[in-house]
Order: sequence, then structure tokens, then C-alpha cells
Amino acid sequence: MFFVGSEFPEASYVRKTFTLRKMDFPPEVAMTKRSLLRWFALSFGLISEKESRSTILDILDGFFYFQVSKKYAPTTQELLVHLQEQQKKVDEKLLRYHLKRLIDVGLVERRKGKLSFASDPKADPNDIISGFNHNIALPMQDTLKDLGEAMQKIKDNYNI
Repeated sequence: MFFVGSEFPEASYVRKTFTLRKMDFPPEVAMTKRSLLRWFALSFGLISEKESRSTILDILDGFFYFQVSKKYAPTTQELLVHLQEQQKKVDEKLLRYHLKRLIDVGLVERRKGKLSFASDPKADPNDIISGFNHNIALPMQDTLKDLGEAMQKIKDNYNI
């Protein structure tokens, strides 16, 4: 079926878009926080392979600082002040853009004006690993299962 001048109806099925990269995780990546943040951002599709801009890394660093070190969910303004105190050149518009990207993929959530890594409703809200598994890993596993089922049905359709 061909659709003229209208959106493909399947577009309404899309809930989130992830770009994941299968990457090596050599020991030298774990030597510094910065290299770990860069590896995470690249693997999770937040930056591209040759990207030199570091704003998203600074924002992730700020999130980990607040969420893990301080056990605190900051506001956008508090995160901005923290980044500026760290001599990071991030304006509020760019910060809001990156926060929206992190929220859209399900890594970050905003509740009552406070930002935090997305949590698992059945776990401690500060358990960022459970939150990641609940909001990212499990949906990805479901998608991979659905892709396998779709591939089987496609194969069946060609085995006529």
C-alpha cells in the first residue's frame, strides 16, 4: 500500500527512539570518569563517533554528581549553576535541549521541577542501575523479542 501526502500509519507506534552501539569496553575506558562518560554517551547514542563537543558529557557528569555523590535531584537552574561553577560553558537553552533529549529517551525524568535519572517504581529511587534496567534495558529486550517475532512472520510469508 502506498500513502500519498500522509504519514505512514506505523509512525504512531513509535514510543521511543534509541541508538545503541555495540562497543568494546577495554580496561583503559574505566581509568577516568571522563572516558567512562564518553564511552557511555557514545554507546547510548548521545554523541557520534567523531563528535568533539562535550556539553552532553558535562551534563551527565553533573547528573552523576548530584544523583550519586549528593543523592539529590537538582532543578535545571541548580544544574546550570553547578556547571558554571565547574567552568563549563553551557547556556540555559543548550542545557534544556540536552535535558529534553535525555528525558525523551527515558534516561532522565522530571518530577515537580526536579531532575533525576529515571527510576524503577519498584526499587529505591536512588538506584540508578535499576532505573536504567527498567526504563531502557527491559524495553529494548521487548523490542528485540518483537523484532525476532516479526522476522519469523516475514520468513513465514515468504515460505509460501
